[in-house]
Amino acid sequence: MSATYQTQHLPLCPHKARTRLPKFYRVPGLWSTKPVRAPTPDEAPIELPGTSVSVPTPIVKLDTGWRPWKVVVGSFCLTVPTYGLLSSVGLFQTYWGQHQLGGGDYTESEISWIISLFGFLVCFVAAPSGMLFDRFGHAWLLGVSTALYVGAFVGLSFCSTYAQFMACLIVAGASGAPPATVAFAVVSQWFRVNEGLAIGCVTLGAAVGGILFSMILQALFDKLSWEWAILVLSGIILAFMALGNALVETNLSLHKDDHRGHAPPLPNHDPEKRNGVQAISMMLKSTKFWLASFGIFAYEVVLFIQWGSIPTYAVYTNFGDKQFYLMMSYNIGAILGRTLPPWLSDRFLGPLNTIIVMNMFTLLVVLGVWLPFGASTVQGLFVAVVLMGIGTGSFVPLGVSCVTALCEPKDTGTWLGSVYTIVSFATLIGNPATGAILAAYGSTGLIVFLSLVLLVGLLSVSWLRYLCQGKRLVLTEKV
Repeated sequence: MSATYQTQHLPLCPHKARTRLPKFYRVPGLWSTKPVRAPTPDEAPIELPGTSVSVPTPIVKLDTGWRPWKVVVGSFCLTVPTYGLLSSVGLFQTYWGQHQLGGGDYTESEISWIISLFGFLVCFVAAPSGMLFDRFGHAWLLGVSTALYVGAFVGLSFCSTYAQFMACLIVAGASGAPPATVAFAVVSQWFRVNEGLAIGCVTLGAAVGGILFSMILQALFDKLSWEWAILVLSGIILAFMALGNALVETNLSLHKDDHRGHAPPLPNHDPEKRNGVQAISMMLKSTKFWLASFGIFAYEVVLFIQWGSIPTYAVYTNFGDKQFYLMMSYNIGAILGRTLPPWLSDRFLGPLNTIIVMNMFTLLVVLGVWLPFGASTVQGLFVAVVLMGIGTGSFVPLGVSCVTALCEPKDTGTWLGSVYTIVSFATLIGNPATGAILAAYGSTGLIVFLSLVLLVGLLSVSWLRYLCQGKRLVLTEKV
């Protein structure tokens, strides 16, 4: 029996209600003369339909027990076939260029737009996905989007023309946004002390999925036809999505005014009168929201340039035969970046302090390792790639933690989705910017550009930290 009892679950008939409620919830005058136990401070009263009697709703404890970590596992399973596949779907582009779309009819740039739009839509549709999650919960949203996402890849297996490939991946991108958004938003409802680490474990799905699908696609393309390879891929996607649907659950026991110790109530906040439009309006008027968005946008630009630039940069610097191993090294570094910094954030520093530290670390790697050694020695490039994986890998979980710390629990989906809708434009900048900068200014120009973007991110999150401290600068405070 669930630990949470909502009004709509309580039937009007007393004999049916008897099977729904524990003994201490029985109401006088219905089937028992026992008095109703008074709610404890950890319980929110709900009113029984047809009566004026309120009964307590048990509150699920955060961080403890198996249910929060079950949700983490489910959210991890949702990110593997979405963000994980996104980081390896470039193999589609290579295959199409050699088979269905080869022969000189389409340029590499034209083919790359199919992949770019897929990545763009996974992030761009995050805002409406987050709002729907906040309003209706996860169940039907995940069910419908999973069916569309898997169906899009099944359809992709039967495609052979540019327009067909584009149509299927547009559907896949739009339907991949709800699972990816829910995966991050729902975890923050179950954790307070270990929220950063939990989100870091969820974002591991992107790194693990990138490695997993890269190996799977290479093996499938070598042994099977396009149709059967993508059908097998669709089955793998369905397995991950089904497990995610089964394990993820919304924490319905959150208090209306529970701020999880993160953020004070927003100005003029009245939970009884506030509706969705007012919540969005308050978010858009928040300076902290825009500073967080600018900072995360800068970090995602660096992340997407890093993803796209490793193969191109390797070829440009005559290390093209090391592309696969460089990408594997980057993903190994990203696994460390997605777990260790979030743990430090939970235990010692706080999300804003940690993301500032990792920003400075990444900037030092770019200027101190990549710039002097990356273009001259393969050993230096490998070291730079691993360290960049650690730095850029930390930006995703820490950025999510920063956003969830700024909003109320019931607005998490709206805030996260809106931030990542803004961030979606970084997916369109990454690959074109890499090629254009390398062609015009060489490898040094690309490194200088990355340094400037990291500096913009550092300024944004530093200003955000200043505002979160009440316009004070206290270096030793956990923020």
